[in-house]
Parts: sequence; C-alpha cells; structure tokens
Amino acid sequence: MQFTKFLSNNEIGIFDGGMGTLLQSKGLKAGYSPEKFGQENPEAIREVHSLYLQAGAGVITTNTFGGSTFKLDPGVDAEKFNEKMAGIARQAAGDHGFVAGSIGPTGKMLPPLGDMTFDKVLEAYRQQVRGLARGGADLILGETHLDLAEARAVVMAARFESSLPVAISMTFEKGTSLTGTSPEVFVDTMQNLGADIIAINCSCGPEEFVPLVQAMQPRLCTPLLIQPNAGIPVLEDGETVFKVGPEEFADKLRVFLDMGAKFLGGCCGTTPEHIKALKNMAASASYKPNTPTEQPGIVLTSRSRTLPFGHQFAPVLIGEKINPTGKEDLAAQLQGFQLTRALEIAEEQFTSGARIMDVNVGAPMVEEEKVLPALCRELVSRFDSPLAIDSSNVQAIHNALLEYPGSALVNSISGEKDKMERLGPICRDFGAPFILLPLSGGRMPKSTAERLQIIEDLLERADRLNIPRRLIIVDVLIMTVSSHPMAAMDCLETIRHCREKWGLATLAGLSNISFGLPARELINAHFFSMCAGAGLNAFIGDPRSTRMKEAMDACSALLGHDSQAQEFTMRYAGWESGEMHAPGEQDGQEFESPIQEAVIRGKKRQYSPTSGKGNPGRATGLPACGRRDDPGH
Repeated sequence: MQFTKFLSNNEIGIFDGGMGTLLQSKGLKAGYSPEKFGQENPEAIREVHSLYLQAGAGVITTNTFGGSTFKLDPGVDAEKFNEKMAGIARQAAGDHGFVAGSIGPTGKMLPPLGDMTFDKVLEAYRQQVRGLARGGADLILGETHLDLAEARAVVMAARFESSLPVAISMTFEKGTSLTGTSPEVFVDTMQNLGADIIAINCSCGPEEFVPLVQAMQPRLCTPLLIQPNAGIPVLEDGETVFKVGPEEFADKLRVFLDMGAKFLGGCCGTTPEHIKALKNMAASASYKPNTPTEQPGIVLTSRSRTLPFGHQFAPVLIGEKINPTGKEDLAAQLQGFQLTRALEIAEEQFTSGARIMDVNVGAPMVEEEKVLPALCRELVSRFDSPLAIDSSNVQAIHNALLEYPGSALVNSISGEKDKMERLGPICRDFGAPFILLPLSGGRMPKSTAERLQIIEDLLERADRLNIPRRLIIVDVLIMTVSSHPMAAMDCLETIRHCREKWGLATLAGLSNISFGLPARELINAHFFSMCAGAGLNAFIGDPRSTRMKEAMDACSALLGHDSQAQEFTMRYAGWESGEMHAPGEQDGQEFESPIQEAVIRGKKRQYSPTSGKGNPGRATGLPACGRRDDPGH
C-alpha cells in the first residue's frame, strides 16, 4: 500500500520512537554525531529499525536528522549519505512498514535572527530530499524544527525534488517555538504550503502537548502526528533520564486519539517498549482519526502572527500607503536604496489600524528585484503583521518571498498573457495567497457578466496548475461611480457571486469608487458598509480615516463579528452625534485651483474654463473622474 492511501484511510498509524536512545545502547558516545556513527556502524542502524518494526511501528525514521551539508563532516556527500541511510531503512522495512526520511534543523539562523540565506537552506534540504527519495523513502519528515522559515524550506524542498508526501513537525516550549511561532501560525503556514501531515515532537512530555493540540484544532485540516518525549528529562548521577515508562506513556497519549490524531509515536527517551505499548493501546479501542475538511477563507501569517479572513470574519483593512506613485520623497529614497520613509509609513499605517501592509516600490529607476526584498526583510524584522507584496515584476515578487518567513499575500495575478502561468506556480510553491484580478486583454470589463467570465477563466487556469482555491482571493475591481454609474452595483454582484458560487474570498481597492467626487471619505465609508453586507472580506484603504473606522466597527456589530457588540460598546460608550456638513460647506477635500473646485462640485456657472468668470452658457466638458481614459483603478 502506498503511504498516500494510508493517509486517507481510517486506520491509526504508529511511528517509531527515539533513534539516539537506542544508538547509545549500541555504542554511540555522548556528543558523537549519530550520522557519523551510522556511517561507521550501518548494522547498528538496521538493528534499531528492526526493533521498532517488531514492536509494532508502521513507520520507521531514517538516521538523517543531521544529514544536511551544514551538519555533516566536510567532504561527506549529503545526497549519497541520505540515500544510504534511507536504503538501510528500506531494507529493514521491506513490505512491512513505511520509511520516513528525516530532515532536521540546519543549526543556522535566518534573518533577522542570523545571516544564513533562505536559498542556501533550501538547497541543502533539496540535496537531502533527492538522496532520501532515491534510497526508498515513502515520505519526507521534517522534525524538531524551531523556526517557521526553515520548516517552510523543508516542505518546499520536498515539493521541488519529489512527489512524496510531506510531514512537518515543530517543537514548542511554553506555547511558542524558539523563534516565536505559535501552534496556530505553524498550522496555517504549513497548510498554505500543502503539507500532508502536521506534527508536534520533542521538547516535553505528553501533558504539555495537550494545550498545543487544542490551539491547533479549530484550524486543522490536515492529519496530525504526535511524538512527545517520555516525559521531561531529569539529571540523575550525571545522566539524562526520562521517567515516563511504556504503559504510562501509552495511557497519556490516549487523549490525542480522543482529539482526532491520525498518527502517534515517540521522541527522546522512548524505546521499542514504549511503541509496543502505544500500538496495543491504539488497537484496544475503535479509534478513528478526524476526517480533515477544507477550511474556508484566506490565511496570512508572519513569523509570529496569523490573520485568517473569510466569510466568518470581519473584513480586514490593508494599508495602502507604501507606494511611490505621487510621493516624490518616497520615490527618491527608493531610487537611492533608502528605506527610511517606507518604514515610517509602515509605522503610521500599522499604528492607525492596518492589519496587513501593501508593499509596492514600483517607480522609474528603482531596482525592484533588490529593493522590494530588502524592504520586506526590514519590515519583517520590525513588525509582526503580515505583508502584501505588490509588484508587476515577477522576479521581484519571487525575491521578496524568499525573505518572508510565513505566508504573504501577493498582489496580483491578472488574466494578462502568461501572468497566471508565470506567477501562479511561485505562489503555490511558497504557500502565498494571491489576489486574482479580473483584467484580460488590456481593457476593463464592461459588465458584471464579463468580469465573472474572466474570473472563471482564471480559476480554470489555476486549477490546471494545481493551485488550491484556499490561496485565491478575488479583487472585485472597483471603478469610479462618477464615470461608471453601475460600478457599485457591479462590485456588489461580483462579491455575492464569488461567495455563493465559488466560495471565494473577495477584496476591493475601496477608494476607487469615489474618485473625482466630493466628500470621498463619506462615499467610501458608506460603500464599505454595502460591500461588507454583501460579503466582502478585505479592502485596501487608509486606516487613518475616522469615518471608515466607524463604519468598520458598526458593521462588525451588525454582522455578528463583534459578539454582543462588546467592542463597539467599549469604543463608543461616550460617542456623541456630530453635525453633518451642509451642502456646499467645506468637507475636508482640498483643491488645486478654483477651476478644479468648480468642476468637482459641479458649479458650472462659477467659472469658465477660459476666463475664470461666471459663464452660464458653458460647461467644462470634463468627465467626473478628470480624465476620459482613467478607469478609476
């Protein structure tokens, strides 16, 4: 039976226990590399595998935890070493068990905690995967990972070099990994990458795993593997001792079967006796793992924060101000590879309430392939909120994703020639959700039907590239209502259709609707409320807008996202109704000239385009958006 079939059946799977624990009984000295010991004593490795198989393990793990170029002795060929160790396990297992190819941490730190680059870590893991696959592994198992970015590299390496299923395990202490990742962030990031098994191992005993699994459960859509130590180790007579015996260990893991775990095994301190007791316990009752279901909505993550958005969540505000268009000071700094102003803008936007930051450095004479990843690296080191990486340059997006530890949002993929085929696989491989933009043929869609047809065509192209729908959020493509009278209605229909027919999340560049109109903030806020009611999930806007904040808070209360309106009540307990602007009063909009004010406010008699004096017989002839060819997007 192939391991992929085992993944989807109703059987409980048993992994093996600690490798080092048994190797010590075979002569491994403290501080000596298990990998080097395995090269010198291949028969000892084979014996350990056989002992676990005899105890009832259905999956044995290769002696390759430290098998990367970063940890092997100089001169050792990493691919050949991994192939050899996988071959020993394959020979031991025969047709009676599966082989998991182990990949552990490199021992190096990625930015901002260290100076190792992601591409070098990825290449080291690709070497391991190639060797493990050739040696006969049935799946790749990344285990005991401490950093989210490195765990991400394991999954990507496995996908690039093989078709084997991928299990990925992280170790936690006091609720987070060494670099600050919570169980929720870990699950969300790995599921975006398409991992086949999510796992926790090492660091502590079974009891400490319970709250970690409880935190994972609400978002877990992937089979779960649990591999705790045989209790918390203690030092006795100068030796490390694990106090939890086989029967107690098995009994303590029973709770995880109640919680729906598919796989159980052991880590440090566990022996074949522990695995035998675990096998007997699992066989003594009719446990069946939970059947994973696809979680709706989009999930973005940073190294330490997760942000789900979908139909059960309030709409998410994406800050829009890191964009050099119309900002001479920002453009000038980016041209000189200076990031100070961009970081200041990010601080302002996050402080004002943005939950995601759209990052765009596109301007003449800006080297996007270098500046965009550099800015993303700085933002990741300073802020823990997710980023939206915004560029028309595919290589710049790829380079930026190399610097990002979690699941960033990519802005965007349109129907223009080859855009889906070039950028879609990158988003898939990096586990990066992306904005699907319904533009095709270099022109704006004229109707809702045309817009929906472009979306459907793009979804079919994404399906052919094996891009999961969980990575797709649709931009409903707002145009200005002053020049397109049905713009608002088209967007509302698109939002409803995406939600009801395709189950897709939607996003909008909200301020486009009011371009060329007075009281833009007023229009934007009211249109947001309409969109939220139709099911909009995220929008790009200015978090400093007071009216927008009020609209967001009111919609959260009215749509059930704010339980019993508790947050609304807390924020607005002392609120008093303000005076409305009377027609013609200053509404906060600034004008460059009296002529512009006359045009925008529709004061046809106030100024003539030529003399600036009253001229009742002439109108300006300009469209409300100010330019005949401006689509307002």
